[in-house]
Amino acid sequence: MMGIYSDLLFLLALTPYAICQKVSGQLSNPTLQGPEKVKLNETETISCIASSEKLSILYSLYRGKTLVQVQNISTSEPANFSVSFHSQTDGGTYKCKVESDDAMQTKYSNSINIIVLAPVLGVSITSVPDPPVLKVHDKLTLNCLVKQGSGVTYQWYFNKQELLSNSSIKINQSSLVIDHVDLKDTGDYQCKANNQFNMTTFSIASNSTEVIVKVPASNPDILADVNFVNKDGMYLTIRCLSHEGTLPIVYTLYKNTSFVSDYYAESHREGQFIVLESYTDKLGTFKCKATNGFEPKYSNGLDVDLSVKLTSNPDPPIQGYQVTLNCSITYQTTGFYTWYFVHSENNSTESTKQNQFTHIASHPGRYYCSINGQTSNWIQVLGQDSSFQTVTVAVSVAVTMLLILVLGLICYCISQKAHRCNID
Repeated sequence: MMGIYSDLLFLLALTPYAICQKVSGQLSNPTLQGPEKVKLNETETISCIASSEKLSILYSLYRGKTLVQVQNISTSEPANFSVSFHSQTDGGTYKCKVESDDAMQTKYSNSINIIVLAPVLGVSITSVPDPPVLKVHDKLTLNCLVKQGSGVTYQWYFNKQELLSNSSIKINQSSLVIDHVDLKDTGDYQCKANNQFNMTTFSIASNSTEVIVKVPASNPDILADVNFVNKDGMYLTIRCLSHEGTLPIVYTLYKNTSFVSDYYAESHREGQFIVLESYTDKLGTFKCKATNGFEPKYSNGLDVDLSVKLTSNPDPPIQGYQVTLNCSITYQTTGFYTWYFVHSENNSTESTKQNQFTHIASHPGRYYCSINGQTSNWIQVLGQDSSFQTVTVAVSVAVTMLLILVLGLICYCISQKAHRCNID
């Protein structure tokens, strides 16, 4: 019985010793020390220490989540990490981790932030949109980027003149924003980055970035000129014109929805297409597309029809009186109009550049005109007898209608009188 009590007393006596031994072997949270700022290409010491009675502690230094160095320390001295700062990316947030030699305990230190001082270098501009080609009222954002540099300040330039913030341009150090661009904002933009390093001022300018502000092309007009016609074919000039839109404008010509060709209008607004067609009176439907970097715009369809229509004033012409003839076509041409007058005594022709011809209709007969191988309809010139006969017929019809009206009125009166007699 006494032996059991003796063992219990021995164990109780050992317990405080064991507890003290465990407590004294605990790792404390390590302390990390290092410089706040370092110069580029310098080497600095970052020290980490944790108090413990352990014979061996594993120290690990991290920059962010990247392991930088590891040291195994068997004394109470701190782990001194020698770190070289060859670029600004070597700066940042550092932290130390300690582990016991039996890997049973792990502790982390405080964080320190190290800034790498460096002269400004590698200045460039990025844009939104990219490339910076915009239409009026779009938003433009320019950012000035540097590859390295600490404590950098920025300046902005437009066409080599310094820019400052105003009601339309917002400048916030490395960024420049224009919410609603206008044509006047077209030009070269440049940023300059400045800083101090080793008592020296560094100032580096970016390359120029060209910003282009455009007015979208408007729906083009389309016209056709017939230049030359023979039995083998005909040459047309199709002209496309957008009255609005920043040059250059690319015009695309289609015939019956099929691609014909492109025209690059750079120094003037109009696009011209020379088209060779087989000879026919109906050439099909032509359409133009205009683009200058934005949504394409289309013309109306143009039906090129070579048919000719002749009209006169008065209609019909009367022998011995002046008559004006109009030879109408649906396209433009540089060709000559030919006028024909056919009658029993003599046939005559005239040629003019204009599509209108005026003269005295001396003889009864027929007129017609032609242009580019197409002949118009006929118009009859009435002789004096014909005109008199026409007037006589008209008068006869009028007299007959009047007689019918009078007879009807007489019959009505007679019937009314007979009706009254029957009542009496």
